[in-house]
Amino acid sequence: MSIISKVIVASSLVALGTGLVYVIYQRYVFTERESKLESQISHLSLKLAKLEEELQKIKENLTLSSSTEENEEIFIDALEVAATPLTVNEQGDIPGDEQGAVPTCIQSDETFCDAAKKVDENTYALLIKIDSLVEEGGYNNMKEAFNLLTDLIEKHPLESEFQWRLAKVCFLLTSEDMIKNSETISSTQTDLMKTAHDAAKRALELNDKSGDAHKWMAIVIGSITQYLPVQEQIKNAYVIKDHIQAAMKYKPNDFLPYHMMGRWCYSVYMLTWVERKVAATLFAAPPTATIEEAIEHLLKAEEINPGSSIDNVLYLGKAYLAKRDYIKAVMWWKSGLQMTSSKTDVRISNYTDIKALKEIEDLLTQYESYAQS
Repeated sequence: MSIISKVIVASSLVALGTGLVYVIYQRYVFTERESKLESQISHLSLKLAKLEEELQKIKENLTLSSSTEENEEIFIDALEVAATPLTVNEQGDIPGDEQGAVPTCIQSDETFCDAAKKVDENTYALLIKIDSLVEEGGYNNMKEAFNLLTDLIEKHPLESEFQWRLAKVCFLLTSEDMIKNSETISSTQTDLMKTAHDAAKRALELNDKSGDAHKWMAIVIGSITQYLPVQEQIKNAYVIKDHIQAAMKYKPNDFLPYHMMGRWCYSVYMLTWVERKVAATLFAAPPTATIEEAIEHLLKAEEINPGSSIDNVLYLGKAYLAKRDYIKAVMWWKSGLQMTSSKTDVRISNYTDIKALKEIEDLLTQYESYAQS
């Protein structure tokens, strides 16, 4: 073999050896990476298994836990309640015909008309007195309204109109009590909220087309739900929405259901990533809403009853804040302050109003400068 041939063969062997070493090295690197990847997959699988176990426990808790109708911790918070009073003339008399017959229906409230046909004139007069006491507000008035309703229901246990009013009065009475005892939840408050829930439930059993009964059931459940675990909040979200939609259907001229639907949409939109994942795991179709839907309903509430709800302008501002529209957010919050300073129909007389006003003041302090930049 010539020298040139030997050189070629030697070069070929070196090249082959180098290639073989490279292939072996690459195989080693691949094996190491594969091993690390398998380790990472195994670790991730353990984490997923643990997560699935925790989610399964949540599902089991949802199945085993009692419903809102039976065994819940009762609280009250920021759902503003607007009274829709019956009218009384300047002399304090009940509107009616000249012969003093049972008064005609007031404010075109068809459900109230139906109730009026079933009761005598004295009972109807008591209903008007109760609504007037609620409209005036204050703990003593609420307590008197509660006592009058309790007596009425003993005599007329099958009247939905009396039952939802009892739910309303219990809710407001609890709110009044929380002004005095804002640091603690007393047994009186929990008992009142339990009575409110039972009364709203009974009202719907007697008349499932009562917009007021649906409205007050939504308010009571919503107040309870705000302080429950996330999975309970999500479960009750559907129930609350159903009652709000029914209230909107049967009382389309009542601003409060629209306010409540706006609040519902805002709360769902503001769910955290973790809360959304829990909802997606627990339900085939978790609750969804857009901030535009929230604004639409809140504006509708303002259109029906302009300048009368501090809570409504608070949440309009918060909804625009979520869109980073600082100018409109601050505009609505300032309108809330003007409501109280101009002595309009809005009265800062309950726990919810006090909290809403304080939150508006805090938000303006934090964001007013944003609207000017």
